Amino acid sequence: MKKSKKKEGLSRLFEIAGQKKGLLVLAGLLSAGSAVCMLVPYWAVYEVLKELLTHGGNPAASDGAGMIRWGWIAFGGLVGGLVLLYAALMSSHVAAFRILYGLRVRLSEHIGRLPLGYLNSTSTGAIKKTMDQNIEKIEGFIAHTIPDLVNVVATVVVMLVIFFSLDVWLTVICLAVVAISLFLQFSNFMGKRARAFMAIYYDAQEKMSASAVQYVRGMPVVKIFGQSVRSFRQFNAEIQAYKTFALKCCDTYQNGMIAFTVLLNSMVTFILPMGILLLQANPQSLSLAVVWLFFIIMGPGMASPVYKLTFLGGNTRDIDEGVKRIDRILGKKPVPEAEHPQVPTSYDVEFRHVSFSY
Repeated sequence: MKKSKKKEGLSRLFEIAGQKKGLLVLAGLLSAGSAVCMLVPYWAVYEVLKELLTHGGNPAASDGAGMIRWGWIAFGGLVGGLVLLYAALMSSHVAAFRILYGLRVRLSEHIGRLPLGYLNSTSTGAIKKTMDQNIEKIEGFIAHTIPDLVNVVATVVVMLVIFFSLDVWLTVICLAVVAISLFLQFSNFMGKRARAFMAIYYDAQEKMSASAVQYVRGMPVVKIFGQSVRSFRQFNAEIQAYKTFALKCCDTYQNGMIAFTVLLNSMVTFILPMGILLLQANPQSLSLAVVWLFFIIMGPGMASPVYKLTFLGGNTRDIDEGVKRIDRILGKKPVPEAEHPQVPTSYDVEFRHVSFSY
């Protein structure tokens, strides 16, 4: 019989979500609807630009009522997008807080059934960090990151549909810039090295948290004997190790991040020459000029959702590591309980097969 593979990462997180999946799906649908509504004002701007340029030689012939109508459509899209986004965040927050409560209760009950040997071999600081920080990050991911992720994906998809419907070549230029930017970014942040960095990051945080708990508990001794923080060598060593690791991460990722930021913010630099080439091939096309202006306005707007997408991708790695550490506790076998517990009838203590030696 084939053994089923244990779920990890986001799939494991949704498994933990359990019955709250319905609220998360609702939040995703509302967030996607919000993204579509938020793009309506940009399309309205395109329609107004087209009307103005079409009657550039005779502005009085422009359809003023039509432009006002597009203005109201833009306003309605903006309001609708905000309302749907609010509803999406409310749904995701309700699901997140219920999952947060259930997960903490489940962890607390499970830890209470574990043998004392586990608690002796595991620092209370590491357990406290898992109970507090790791679960709080999961709550933040469910409440904010999931709706934002759906919103970003929906925004990018709808923008690409609009772009391809207007001009293929300008869209290809925008996609090429985004693809190269993402490659430069994710070549640093993905792969085995990134996963190893995330594991080291969590280990360093847990060790520093454990040492901090021990340091706080030893503060009365510090006050009595006047010792400095360096007398707590372990705490100081963990702080220095965390600092060294953080600086190493920054040095490793900075070149890729700089290239990603510069290239993504230079979208217009690539749209302008392509538009000029297209207009030189068809200089009398007024519609092409309108489309070119629209790409100049909207093209750089792709940078914002792409930025969000990369940072949200970093959050998924963070959540993946946090879920692993929660599962590490839940995977510990608790002390078995008797199916038919009995009440002692006497108070005698008897030792069998026990030896003592010095």
